[in-house]
Amino acid sequence: MISITDIAKKIGVNPSTVSRALNGKKGVSEKTRDKILKLCSESGYEPNDMARGLISGHSGLVGLIIPDMQSPYYAAIAKGVSDGLSKYGMSMLLCVSGRDVEREKDCVSLLKRHQVEGIVLVSVTADEALCSSITDAGVKLVTADNVLGKGCTSVINDNYRGALELFRHMASQGCGRLGWIGGMSSAFTTRERMRALKEVASEGHLQFDEKDVIYGTSTAQCGYEHASELIKRGVDAIFGINDTVALGVMKYCFDNGIRVPHDLKIAGYDDLEVAGMLSVPLTTVHQYKIRLGLKAAELIVSAIRDPVVNIRAVLDPWLVKRESCGEKLSLN
Repeated sequence: MISITDIAKKIGVNPSTVSRALNGKKGVSEKTRDKILKLCSESGYEPNDMARGLISGHSGLVGLIIPDMQSPYYAAIAKGVSDGLSKYGMSMLLCVSGRDVEREKDCVSLLKRHQVEGIVLVSVTADEALCSSITDAGVKLVTADNVLGKGCTSVINDNYRGALELFRHMASQGCGRLGWIGGMSSAFTTRERMRALKEVASEGHLQFDEKDVIYGTSTAQCGYEHASELIKRGVDAIFGINDTVALGVMKYCFDNGIRVPHDLKIAGYDDLEVAGMLSVPLTTVHQYKIRLGLKAAELIVSAIRDPVVNIRAVLDPWLVKRESCGEKLSLN
């Protein structure tokens, strides 16, 4: 691969002259600039983003940290961020934290070394200290799907509102005792949905006990493995922290002759495409995924180019009524 030094030797100038020419800076004659650009084009030279960032102070790079690459939800957010940044002529560097605090810190350090101008942080483990380590280094920050302090720009789906609507609907469908599977107890989204559940329970519409909550991963396996435990305790409805967990619960029911929704009502969250394609379509909450990523991209570019005030953008989800909570039965 040809380098700036190679270009400089062929033309007979210093590497710094080539750098100035490529970055449109003064101090290079038009004739020399044309020769440099022509040779770069002919030789297929591509400037190194890190080096260009060091020279110009603008790398055109934004880092994205997500908890899980296999999750359709986070994958859709990543697509939104990437598509959004491309509209502004910027590129994305992706890091996956694996829902691990130390690995998340490593991601931040890696992105700093790559001279990113901003970071979009989608996290279930981050705290204000991590955010400060980013902003104190002069890197702009937007948190997505999480709120970390009043001084941080963020974009979220309204998890409290979406969950409140879902749990009230489940109560109206005759759900009595509700069990919960999945999510990290410390995660912002989990806390907001739990706050909604406790409010509905306090209204007397649902029976809820903390012992019927099983926190854990957000996988189908988690739903499958813990469904039997809650069913043995006597719950007649299970909420999966997301659609993937709910699908695991549903698979357990199908494998063990438990009829959904006759014997057990099930609901999820996210409204993944597969949720509406099941033999018993899943009742869930639709929340924005790609749009969340697009908004995060817009906010991080705004913070980089024209930092003024911190913004909290909130997207409104909506309830998707299908059949897994007995909707079809209630019409008969």
